[in-house]
Amino acid sequence: MDKPVTRETPLAMPRRFAIRLLHEAQLAGEHPFLGVVGAAAEPDLYVPLVGPATLEDGLAHLRERQRALWAVYLHRPGQPTAPTADDFTEQPQALRLTSSLATKGVLQLRAWTCSAGRVREQELHLSD
Repeated sequence: MDKPVTRETPLAMPRRFAIRLLHEAQLAGEHPFLGVVGAAAEPDLYVPLVGPATLEDGLAHLRERQRALWAVYLHRPGQPTAPTADDFTEQPQALRLTSSLATKGVLQLRAWTCSAGRVREQELHLSD
């Protein structure tokens, strides 16, 4: 379940789940948010971290639902799409997902890893 993500590991997410994550970004609009994405066989659970909730609270919720941490979801309108190395301080092995309007105003979901202080985008495949 905690298989490390490498450049060779294809990232896949069900299309319906990706649409749900993008819908969260649409609803939030200009308000930033943080959440965690859990997975059993594939990513299938989103837990928003609202108010005083911490990353540890989100991880506890994932454990209760028998899911492993798959990604941390960052929505930060008006900031660069790519996370910084500092965004990987907690749970550095987990992907970071970002939502972006970078391409002609079309909302996109992008995935990122960090290794040795370098943030790299990972290709994210959507399955039906």
